[in-house]
Amino acid sequence: MNKKILIIALIVCSVFAVNFNVNAADEAPRSTRKAGGFDRARPNNFTASMKRLGRYALLYIPNLVADAVDIVTLDLSIGGGFAAEMQATRYLQIGGSYGESYFIAKDYARQYGAGHKDTNHFGFIFMEKDITFVNETTGSLKEYVIDFPQFATADYHLDAFRDNDVDFWKIGGRMGWVVELGFGIHPIEIADFVTGIFFLDLMDDNL
Repeated sequence: MNKKILIIALIVCSVFAVNFNVNAADEAPRSTRKAGGFDRARPNNFTASMKRLGRYALLYIPNLVADAVDIVTLDLSIGGGFAAEMQATRYLQIGGSYGESYFIAKDYARQYGAGHKDTNHFGFIFMEKDITFVNETTGSLKEYVIDFPQFATADYHLDAFRDNDVDFWKIGGRMGWVVELGFGIHPIEIADFVTGIFFLDLMDDNL
């Protein structure tokens, strides 16, 4: 009887031992790569870095030229509007514009094209009233709305400023009756150009 119990116990132990060894073999990491060998599945950081460096070097001058062109914006409007306004950011402005017109523009944040604008704007120092609708746009120009009907402190949290449709910090102006000419210099684009010399893309607009 004791022999039978001993034999059964040995058989059970053997089964558990074999099962444990099989599981351990399955869970062990399998690697066919020899020590010090090259693993094609692993990303090559050196190659990726050289590709980035090559791209920066190739596009360095084109990006600087594009950043320099971004500094100044121009637009020409024709319609039933009137404008006489100057600003050194929306916190220092005087004058206003009123009426509907169609325009062509080389605008802020690399917007190029044409569109329709209906505006009623007046500003004095850091106070302003601005109701402007821009639609029917072509090219890369974006449609936007500025709905600021109360005469109050200029607010750079408005969607058009936050989304870079319009530059709150622009230095420029607009003049004309029926035919209007607008221009702007953008301090943020100047900063983008200067930092671009040192491979930094402040506006995230490099090619």
